Amino acid sequence: MVMEAPEPRKLCAILFTGIEGPGRDSWRDDALQQLLRDEHASLVRELLPRHGGREVKRLEDGFLLEFEGGLAAVDFGLELQRTLAARNGGVGAERRMVLRVGVHLGMVVHRDGDVFGEGVNLAARIEALARPGTLYVSETVARQVEGRLPRPPVRLGRGEMKNIRLPVAVYRIDPPERRNRVTLLTRMRSFLGRMGPAN
Repeated sequence: MVMEAPEPRKLCAILFTGIEGPGRDSWRDDALQQLLRDEHASLVRELLPRHGGREVKRLEDGFLLEFEGGLAAVDFGLELQRTLAARNGGVGAERRMVLRVGVHLGMVVHRDGDVFGEGVNLAARIEALARPGTLYVSETVARQVEGRLPRPPVRLGRGEMKNIRLPVAVYRIDPPERRNRVTLLTRMRSFLGRMGPAN
């Protein structure tokens, strides 16, 4: 009896994107729905080569992407969220588009141009949890990018995930501009508070 050789596995970063409301749950215009999906696709494909990523496949409301390492995936995700935030500032509410982004670094199997394995499943679960406008990442990604970002990832906790063997720790990474806006607003309020009421 001839035993089949196991499929080779490779360590890589898997990133999922998913469009979140208001464009998802409240869409009533099929043309607008398709327009936003196509705009999302154009933006992903424009930014992806800058970070050495590969488009594995386009999903209904997002993408499955592959990167050589966690830092490249996070850099891509941050640029994607920053670009979308700037875009949303110049359009009406019905045209705004916000994304969930989830990233995991793990072992996957490549087959016929697709990727399979627990690493893919875990990245998909993390994306489903993500707060729109940020990145949610696994602990393996958080460790790889530690010290390479303006601020460290924020640990959100550890929990069980469907079809994942072990509990998973999840971290949040905010785009720098998001943090800077909050910091500036806090400083302004503190400064105005120290000034007291005008005479």
